[in-house]
Amino acid sequence: MAKKGGYWVPADIKDEVVTYSFDPHKPKKVSKTIPWLYCPKCGLLYLRNSITQWCIKMGCDHEYHPQYKQMLKKFTSGRYQTMGKQQTKTKGIFI
Repeated sequence: MAKKGGYWVPADIKDEVVTYSFDPHKPKKVSKTIPWLYCPKCGLLYLRNSITQWCIKMGCDHEYHPQYKQMLKKFTSGRYQTMGKQQTKTKGIFI
């Protein structure tokens, strides 16, 4: 992972300029036993919380949106830092 313009991006695209563009989600049902939808394109699991609702509105490239880090802090009380598609806890154990 490399940090480019305030955002963490995979090493293979670290030299490219990463910009936000709206790309709608394509939700699918994972299985009959799991009640949530899943976007196979970006990996978003449709949970019923405020950060997920914001990510759904912003589309598959929500991690590259200029307000992503600000919204993540607002909706999660600043508990998580972004590292690409992974999230780590700032206190205690890694997820």
